Amino acid sequence: MALGQYQFFLLLSAALLLLTGVFADGESDGSADTGDWTPIKNLKNPHVHERAEYAVTAYNYQARKHLKFHSIVYGEIKWLPRGTNYRFVIAAAIDGENLTITNSYIARVFENIEVGDKTLQAFTPINE
Repeated sequence: MALGQYQFFLLLSAALLLLTGVFADGESDGSADTGDWTPIKNLKNPHVHERAEYAVTAYNYQARKHLKFHSIVYGEIKWLPRGTNYRFVIAAAIDGENLTITNSYIARVFENIEVGDKTLQAFTPINE
C-alpha cells in the first residue's frame, strides 16, 4: 500500500471511529439519533454537496475562521420524523494559504423539513 493510500486509510478509520463517538448524544429538537445511518452513495449529488458546503460556511461564520470547502471524503444520512441528519468527513483548506493542503473535519448538519432550514450541529477537526 502506498504511503498516500495508507494515510488515507488511517484518516478514514479515525474519522469513522470519531463519528461513532462525537455524534452519540441526541438533540431535543427532533434531530435526535434514533435510526440507522446510511452511507451516501452519490457524494456529488448537488443537494448533498450544498449541505457539506453549508457546514463549512456556517462554521466559518460561527468560529470566525476562513476555511475553503474542498470536497466530501465520506458522508452518511439519517432520515428523521422532522428532517434529515447529514454526517460528513469534509476536506477543507485554510483560505489564503496553500489551497492544495487540506485538513479533514467531521461535520453534522440537520435539515428541518418542517421549517425549511439547516443547522450546523457539529464541526470538529480531525487532523489539525
